[in-house]
Amino acid sequence: MTALGAGLLSGCSMVGPDFQTPPAELNPSWLASGESRVAEDPTNNGEWWRTFNDPALNRLIEIGYTQNLPLQVAGARVLQARAQLAITIGEEYPQTQQAFGTLERSRESARAPGAPEGHASELEFTEATVGVQASWELDLWGKFRRSVESADAELAASVANYDDVLVSLTADLATSYIDLRTFQEQLRVARDNVKVQEEGLQIATRRFQGGVTDERDVQQAKAILASTQATIPQLEQQIEQTRNSIATLIGEPPSPLADLLDRSKGIPLPPAQVGIGIPADLLRRRPDIRLAEASAAAQSAQIGVQKADLYPAFSLTGTFGFAASDWGPFQIGDITQSRSRTFGFGPSVVWDFLNYGRIENAVRAQDAAFQQAYTN
Repeated sequence: MTALGAGLLSGCSMVGPDFQTPPAELNPSWLASGESRVAEDPTNNGEWWRTFNDPALNRLIEIGYTQNLPLQVAGARVLQARAQLAITIGEEYPQTQQAFGTLERSRESARAPGAPEGHASELEFTEATVGVQASWELDLWGKFRRSVESADAELAASVANYDDVLVSLTADLATSYIDLRTFQEQLRVARDNVKVQEEGLQIATRRFQGGVTDERDVQQAKAILASTQATIPQLEQQIEQTRNSIATLIGEPPSPLADLLDRSKGIPLPPAQVGIGIPADLLRRRPDIRLAEASAAAQSAQIGVQKADLYPAFSLTGTFGFAASDWGPFQIGDITQSRSRTFGFGPSVVWDFLNYGRIENAVRAQDAAFQQAYTN
């Protein structure tokens, strides 16, 4: 049966469109390619945050890799897509393969036509069956092959989604960390300024009391000091909020994170030059674009899956087993004898040709969904 099905499938084509990567217009170089701080270096620096040489930032991203909750969800989706692909590949083989067995005690009605007169014991009997059965819908129109194509693209999309979440995680962690260090530096400067301005207020007050200047200098010094002091609570609040944001990103409850943040001090210094490559290289590296392309490919294959329903479905079915009963002169033990065997096999066809446009419109719906994915 398998050899016959393989032979039939070898000469069959798949209905539905074959996905083609959509064209994208790209500039040959960046607008800022003439800047001395920008280098068209094709090197793909996957661990770009290490260029800051900040131990605390490196450790935060390592923890984020293992504990970030959205990243764990994205990883679970990869496992789900991989399992779904394996299920879909299995649909290309006989879809129903199962062993069966029954043991049933029955009694016929004494009033039924043909029932024996005066022999109530003959109305009761036990029947046993055991065997195997299989059913295989041949993939003449590529329905199952398109399903595998779609599931494979979905797996690629889930991997790209994981990479996209990972890119966002590292970017958000680095941004939040640098914001935190910036706020801390601003707070340090503000507190130093308060000390200087307090001394300036004392000097202005003494000069006013000595008659050297008027009261305007004192009031001006007080206003400057009050303005600087007002920035301190705002900066402290921003520091607290940023710490909480970092804790959320690394999958921990809000805390000072002193054991992690004390690994380094100050604002991380960026490298003197950044290698950005060319637009085409960046386009191939971006996981969100790979995700969009894989999603479009998966949806394209779904058009063929739906379109295959427009054509008749051919199947091969077969059963083989043994059956026996203790009706009349027979015995249950006869089930092991060759004369108790039973089998049946043959082809079948099902064609939903009176579907009143349901399948055609289902194909149109899949095509419209593909147009959306293609545009994205």
